[in-house]
Amino acid sequence: MSLKQITVETIFNWLNEVAPFETQEEFDNAGLQVGLMAASVSKVLLALDVTEAVVMDAVHIGAELIIAHHPLIFMPLRDMQLDKHVPGLLALMIKHNINLIAVHTNIDQSMDYSASAAVAGLLGLRGLRKQGNYLFIGELPEALSALELQILTASTLHVPARLYGDPQQRIHTLAIAGGAYSEGFEEALASGADALLTGEVKHHHAVEAAARGFVLLDGGHYATEQPMMQPLALGLQSMADTVKYNLQVYVSRDAPYSLQTTCGEV
Repeated sequence: MSLKQITVETIFNWLNEVAPFETQEEFDNAGLQVGLMAASVSKVLLALDVTEAVVMDAVHIGAELIIAHHPLIFMPLRDMQLDKHVPGLLALMIKHNINLIAVHTNIDQSMDYSASAAVAGLLGLRGLRKQGNYLFIGELPEALSALELQILTASTLHVPARLYGDPQQRIHTLAIAGGAYSEGFEEALASGADALLTGEVKHHHAVEAAARGFVLLDGGHYATEQPMMQPLALGLQSMADTVKYNLQVYVSRDAPYSLQTTCGEV
């Protein structure tokens, strides 16, 4: 049986169903950023960020489409000088006929495909529920001290995790917001959470949360969002297989930077 050919538009429409683009924040720029809706696709590469390594991985496997979480074109471009980061990557994708779709704050709100829900699954949270647009709240299998939760987070996400608050405070109900959302601590506190795990903690949020006896955990922006890639890949592949589309979905493991956790000797 011959398989059907899928297009960028078909994949865009599926993404729009599971994470409507109209729900993105006003400051955001999710959607089709490079290419044509009518372009045919046989292979897709999913990545958190568009980097030169990611583009070259797409070239290597023959992917005609990259789906990235973070929009490459975020702020208006003043020029297309090719020695600059964004214009250079745009030119590289155009050269190799690679299309680009960004799914950002719209997918952050998805119960099925958000990074927060994926991290909650890795940590084994029970009774997961959504609070507001970006907070996902659930119960740990057993209450842990804040220090024990920090250690669990670090080992689960394979990164150092920073703890803001009393290391002995007992944590049973945990709020999660992958990426940068430490401002969500007030909403998490009001919702009955004992702590908030996010990817970046701003100083003034840490100060206020500590004063109110609330624990914040910083697992790093990349580490708290990368887990979303695998569920999204499985969902897209399942859709394609169900409709008998000729499509293979891959997940990039390229990290845009290395994180040094200890200082060397001087």
